[in-house]
Amino acid sequence: MPAVETKVPSKVSAPDSGGRGPHSKLPTGGGGDGEWGHQPSPDPESRLKKARVALAVLMTTSVILFATLCVGYLVLRRGETVFDRVTQTYVPVWKPISIPNLLWWNTLLLVLSSLALELARREYFRDEALMEEWLGLTRSTLRRAFPWQILGIVFAGGFIAGQLDAWSKLRAQGVFLGSGPSSQFYYFLTGLHGLHLIGGIVVLILCMIAGSAGQRVESRQITMDITAWYWHAITVVWFGLFALLKISA
Repeated sequence: MPAVETKVPSKVSAPDSGGRGPHSKLPTGGGGDGEWGHQPSPDPESRLKKARVALAVLMTTSVILFATLCVGYLVLRRGETVFDRVTQTYVPVWKPISIPNLLWWNTLLLVLSSLALELARREYFRDEALMEEWLGLTRSTLRRAFPWQILGIVFAGGFIAGQLDAWSKLRAQGVFLGSGPSSQFYYFLTGLHGLHLIGGIVVLILCMIAGSAGQRVESRQITMDITAWYWHAITVVWFGLFALLKISA
């Protein structure tokens, strides 16, 4: 009786895509385990774009908040009047205050801080520095950007210290938070803006710590880029606030 040839089925491989061989397979979307179900992580450029979109949404929300507060104070509270029994007339509640000239120097410090952060951001995207990091020669982007980051923090700290000094000058004039709508407008908006800047300083310090701890250069790029653009937005918002403070004074 002739022997029956038994064919052993060959090993079944994953469905190929595009004829690129057994080691170049695309996810099939079936949600399986192992190599077939693995979804590739997004590339750095895609992550950077998503982070910038998220920042744009965040800053749009913040700008709307500042604009709403400005409209509420300047349009509603500024036109409010009370009856003065002495003069038997209606007098405005809004009392103009003298804006300290120190705010001009504070504005300069904030601009210098924003400029320093922009220079730090550009160091993270310099081609020769990135090539050195990718080749494992040195952490060039961190070394190049670190001095600009320190300068940005120093100038921002000077801005905040100057804002606190401006508050003390107003208090010396007898202008306090409860003195009226105009003082509330000044203290609340400058304080809210200062809190936004302090938040940026905290993020920048965390970015520097993470970079020193060995964070990947792609992640450092995204963090530095978002922090710098946030800083620029805060600077632009301050320009608008400063103009409103001078107009309403």
